[in-house]
Amino acid sequence: MPAYRLDVPELHRRLDAHRRDLGLTWRGVGRQTGLAISTFTRISKGRSVEADALVTLLVWLDLDADIAALVEPGQSKIPCPDCRRLFEPKNDGTARAHGCTPA
Repeated sequence: MPAYRLDVPELHRRLDAHRRDLGLTWRGVGRQTGLAISTFTRISKGRSVEADALVTLLVWLDLDADIAALVEPGQSKIPCPDCRRLFEPKNDGTARAHGCTPA
């Protein structure tokens, strides 16, 4: 058993309070953070969140400036040269293989 656990209800409480302070909807928070609405739905139901999403939310909450100093921005998504859908780049900088139809 891990020494520490994420208090998901407390995370949701803080996110909701910060969201309301900024006058945002959850969709607005998603736009600011780049996270899917399903992330906030999972948190609202008390379910855990991916590590990268958690770090993004902690930085958005500005809980600790030291956290932000340890986080590097993620890579920008790149378009498939054929269908133009956006994908996280592979380590070599190319889009992942997928069955697509050229645009």
